[in-house]
Amino acid sequence: MQPPYDPPRDTLAAGLVEGLIRDAAAVEVGFGCELTDLTFAVTEDISADVLGGSVAHNSYDTLHGSAQLSVTRDLPFGYAVLCPYLTLYDGTTRARFNLGAYFTDTPSRPLAEVPVTYNVTCYDLLTALDNNIGDAFSLPAGTNYLSAVEDILIGNGYHQYLIDRASTAVLPVARAWPFDDSSTWLLVVNDLLASIGYQGIWTDWAGRLRVQPYSSPRVRSAEWTYDVEPATSLLSTERDEWHDYFKAPNSWVFVRSNQIDGAQPVDGNGIYRYDNTRTGVTSQEARHRTIVRKVMVDAADQPSLEAAAQITIDADTAVPVKITMKTAPNPLHWHFDILHLQDAARGPETNVLGTAWTLPLDGSDMSHEWTVLPI
Repeated sequence: MQPPYDPPRDTLAAGLVEGLIRDAAAVEVGFGCELTDLTFAVTEDISADVLGGSVAHNSYDTLHGSAQLSVTRDLPFGYAVLCPYLTLYDGTTRARFNLGAYFTDTPSRPLAEVPVTYNVTCYDLLTALDNNIGDAFSLPAGTNYLSAVEDILIGNGYHQYLIDRASTAVLPVARAWPFDDSSTWLLVVNDLLASIGYQGIWTDWAGRLRVQPYSSPRVRSAEWTYDVEPATSLLSTERDEWHDYFKAPNSWVFVRSNQIDGAQPVDGNGIYRYDNTRTGVTSQEARHRTIVRKVMVDAADQPSLEAAAQITIDADTAVPVKITMKTAPNPLHWHFDILHLQDAARGPETNVLGTAWTLPLDGSDMSHEWTVLPI
């Protein structure tokens, strides 16, 4: 989630932002939009020309963020960067929540409409990476993984990005991507990050690209609590839960595909095995059988193989129990949020992983998709 006191809210006193979202008896919801370039230098605030719309985020999509905006003026469609935002005001405190930065499509123009209204579809800034490379691409052995990622970002015109330099790993052997329809810069970046146990690249609420090590949802702390208490509940009565775990694996074998000098992979050196014996409804104990998945991984070393394996394990074990939910507007939501849910209607309180949400700009309820984390 967004930090409550990230700019432009960093001057507010502690507790005010959470109170605006959760505790205020009445809140006025407003919205706006800025036109910027890729450095996020504001060209113009075009709020007066935006009639409304919504912002959405799906953490599992190739391009996570999107927006739909109704705009009543011509813009440099196709390369414009739009930065929508939402405001909350309770009569005393006002807070602004940036909702990302997006490229626009080139919408059709209704010729019979005066003044014209464009229905603009907006795309995650990762779109500029999701282009075919146009040639074969390779990196020699000894290349620093994160330096290679940064070079790709710079080469594709990005100026604002945050890279966690926790890893200093270099490619143990040369690596190549073929000239075919599937080879995009985004694929290359995410392949490199997966090789060192980093999560896939994503864009934050300010539009910056984020590169950071993967952290299992099961060990992360909850960032927000949703409950059904009358004074604090944001939950709608519209909520559903379903289970889907027939094919979910509970035993994994991960094999390093780029073992140096052709050495035969063995357990602890090129092979990592993991068994879910008793955690959750997909465990071997709960299913009374073992369902094995084998995964080939291009990894920098054995620790990176195990870190990359954890990403797959977490995704596979997160599939079974999903909740669709509507809540009052909470503009702090973002990428793979960890939430604590206290809802007697579905059972014991638990942590959930926020995987998708849509936030209307008019202040109406937002929709969510959550995955229950195994206990």
